[in-house]
Amino acid sequence: MTGEVGEDELPEEDLIATYGGKAVTSVEDVISTIDRKTAYKPWHHPVKQIVRKRQWAALTRRLLNDRADASAKLRYFTLPGPDLLDVRVLSEICHPLGVQIEYFGFDVAAEARPDAGDEPAQVGGWINAESALRQSGRISSDALILPDRLEDLAVEASQAASQLRQRPPFDVINIDACDHLAYRPPGRARNTFDALGALLEHQMGSRTPWLLFITTRAEPSLLGEPQLAFQQAISQNLQAAKGFGQKLAETLEAEEAKLGSAIAGAWNTPGFKFLKLYSVGLAKFLLQFFHSQPNVPANVELASCYAYRVHSEEPDMLALAFRVIPDRPRVYAPGVGGALMVPNLEPERAERVATRAARLQDLDKALEDEPDVREEAISGTESLLFAANYDLTGWKAWLAQHARRPMKVT
Repeated sequence: MTGEVGEDELPEEDLIATYGGKAVTSVEDVISTIDRKTAYKPWHHPVKQIVRKRQWAALTRRLLNDRADASAKLRYFTLPGPDLLDVRVLSEICHPLGVQIEYFGFDVAAEARPDAGDEPAQVGGWINAESALRQSGRISSDALILPDRLEDLAVEASQAASQLRQRPPFDVINIDACDHLAYRPPGRARNTFDALGALLEHQMGSRTPWLLFITTRAEPSLLGEPQLAFQQAISQNLQAAKGFGQKLAETLEAEEAKLGSAIAGAWNTPGFKFLKLYSVGLAKFLLQFFHSQPNVPANVELASCYAYRVHSEEPDMLALAFRVIPDRPRVYAPGVGGALMVPNLEPERAERVATRAARLQDLDKALEDEPDVREEAISGTESLLFAANYDLTGWKAWLAQHARRPMKVT
């Protein structure tokens, strides 16, 4: 890496304004005055960069290119972490299009503690990153990070829920969770799945397509409450539509006549069949939620699905991307009364979800077998960490000794 300013790097004056220091003549001089960070996290592995670039960035670019309005802002919900890595990546898509990112989210590093091994710079460390992005014109003046937990959204009287109600629907929601959907933080009454429900309710006001990114741990031992919702959504479709059963059997590599036992086995066994079933279950839950709205329905597409290893020998992390496309509002004549007839479009849409889940991609295998993917992931991560002021020499040493995916970077 060199210190030359590329089109995606900050001008010298922005670095000086952000980090302070004496007058200098080059970006290298500015960088040399800054202490490098050396606390590396799971999301600093190149495998995460594949998710950022090929899922989050690629689908956001398509959303911006497809939308009919000329809005100069991307309304974005995020759990950014101290370095705003996701915002940095999306700004590379938005900035050339003249689009600023107006984000709203929570600083998950606000609870970092030095006695737990966290560096002091992590506590509220997003401030420096935000300042640099703001001065470069990549984020709007209305961007806001709160020192709350995601799960607080499900508590109606909380500051988080109150602030959410003041925001219009988002163009992109990114729940980049380090834990699982059933996770309930200490001292909180609600879990991550409850918070997802609050966000889905908020998005019912959207009349334009939007994206939902969910990155979550997924293991049989961590299913909890969401499994019940997923199983119910799948069961209802199996009873209502034969085609969905055929597609789900193909996804699980099972005979349709033995689908019940195949589903039961998949829920209890770590591996790709479990991850595919989990992906279908979550997608079916979302489809059921939006399709069941009597007046403001929407279609849900599973746009991409990735898996990789973080804590286990088997892939245990899912990165799922959903495209939510509002249908036209349903209007009923006066005096209709009784139960409203909802068009039965869900089974056909569910079949497409099952077909897409069957193509779940193993990112660990892609890093090993595809040199172009590996090179892109490494170089992209290096650029991000360099801009976020990490020690790249230390990062390479950390990467070479990684417990799940050791990689040698020259």
